[in-house]
Amino acid sequence: MAVFDAVVAAGDFTGAARDLGITQPAVSRHMSALARELDVELFERSGRSFVLSRRGKSLAEAVGFAFTGLERVLAEMDDKPDVFVLAVQPAMATSWVVPMLDQLEAVAGAELRLRIFERSTELESGDWDMAIVPGTGGWPAWESTMLFREAVRPFASPGLAAALGFDENTQPAELVAGTLLHIDDVGRPNMNWQQWFIEAGEPTAPPKPRLMYNAYPTVIQEALASNGIALGWQHLLSDLVERGLLVPVGPVVQRRHGGHHVCWPIGRADDRHRAILDRLQSEILGSAPFFRQD
Repeated sequence: MAVFDAVVAAGDFTGAARDLGITQPAVSRHMSALARELDVELFERSGRSFVLSRRGKSLAEAVGFAFTGLERVLAEMDDKPDVFVLAVQPAMATSWVVPMLDQLEAVAGAELRLRIFERSTELESGDWDMAIVPGTGGWPAWESTMLFREAVRPFASPGLAAALGFDENTQPAELVAGTLLHIDDVGRPNMNWQQWFIEAGEPTAPPKPRLMYNAYPTVIQEALASNGIALGWQHLLSDLVERGLLVPVGPVVQRRHGGHHVCWPIGRADDRHRAILDRLQSEILGSAPFFRQD
């Protein structure tokens, strides 16, 4: 039902897949299973696309009403003043925030709950207290402090790097000989491959992507499996690189203005915000050596 609700909201299977962070075939399988379970046709073909059937429209209205009511009740049940919601992207959560979660809770003196988001537009609902957001800053509804600048470097598994003859001194133009792993940049301010090549001083554009992934953790898994070269962000891949699971295969590109910012809604800062910000900033001081400029 949740996938069906996403399809209705997005208007098509592709948009729903993007919003849910799953593949389009997975959305199709969910819809086929739901139609079999209910024994009704939820969609009708209209040219090359699909539209809701009469029964599909009735179900969509009921599902939307049910989820709205459910969200309202859950919000009322979850209205605890001692719970602090920190919004982070998946890779930032798993590789950096989760390992220091106990420390953050201790300095804040509150239960810390993570809210995972992929795109900055998902934060417009305002159901969070603090967020770590990539971009250039200057958001109209948020106060923000730069946490660290966006330093990006290509990484590959040791096996793939050896097979291609790549190392930390590999030049950008040489990377096109390998498979570059792309993540879709719709609604994402993070640097993509095309921008990385430009800012690395390479006029030749990278080849068009063979595959486009909709979640950064998937890109990293593909890199670990030796299926291609991934762009890696400072502080997000530290553990994998220190364990020797990924190695740098090109230069660091550091944006002058872009970076990761700690944000909170205007006028909402209190002692918990300041304590968490101080702890995050102290963690940044030990910047990983494989992201320092040569």
